[in-house]
Amino acid sequence: MPVSTYFVSEAAVRNLKQRAERRVSGVRSAHMSEVVAAALGFKTHAALRAALNGRATTEASKPSNARAVQRLRQFGYTPPNDLHLLPELDRSYSPFKTYPLRKQRGVRWNAWRNLMVAAINAGLERRLFGLSPCEDWWPGADPKNNGGERGLYRFTFDGNLSAVAVVSAISGDELAIHVLLDPRNEQVEADFNDGLNDGAACAHGWLERRLGAWIQDGGEEFSCKRAVQERVAAVKIEPRGYADQGSFIL
Repeated sequence: MPVSTYFVSEAAVRNLKQRAERRVSGVRSAHMSEVVAAALGFKTHAALRAALNGRATTEASKPSNARAVQRLRQFGYTPPNDLHLLPELDRSYSPFKTYPLRKQRGVRWNAWRNLMVAAINAGLERRLFGLSPCEDWWPGADPKNNGGERGLYRFTFDGNLSAVAVVSAISGDELAIHVLLDPRNEQVEADFNDGLNDGAACAHGWLERRLGAWIQDGGEEFSCKRAVQERVAAVKIEPRGYADQGSFIL
């Protein structure tokens, strides 16, 4: 999927609206809903709602402050040209610096990406978690108590390779996902193991859900045996309602 791909849930739209409302005063709530919809590339808020109707997420343009300012002016407001209502999510953020999203995607990145997508798709299919904040449904999950316990599940990768995954709810409404491909035995866990001594590949990353639904870029961890890396990287698998790359937010 292209770097520009971006998905929002109803909860993400609400969170974006709340962020915008904290950055400007005097804008009517209904107008701000239209502003956020415009920033996401929709002609109207009704069009955005229709796109989300019956869906966990819908594809949108990444937030554009230029479109937001233009819509505010159509309603008669006079915002400055450089008004920054929303994060444009065109880069990754940390307390110390921002840096561009990865553009070069080599074999290692694609292999990591495929394991992450396969694990997230499997968790979504089994309704262990969803793509909105607090949609944590695995046994022992507790969004009101520091996320509760972590969830463990198994799935098959590329037809005949076994895999085990662990999902944990962390701060910021994110999910931490660990994957172990072809574990040595059923006692080996995805997040507590001896690396490649216990499996063919190990992958770790984060799924954003507060401002949209995407796998965060820049925070990945990955190791893989050479014998399977090309195969893992070559698998054709698409994310189901989320983007395979987006801003890393710390």
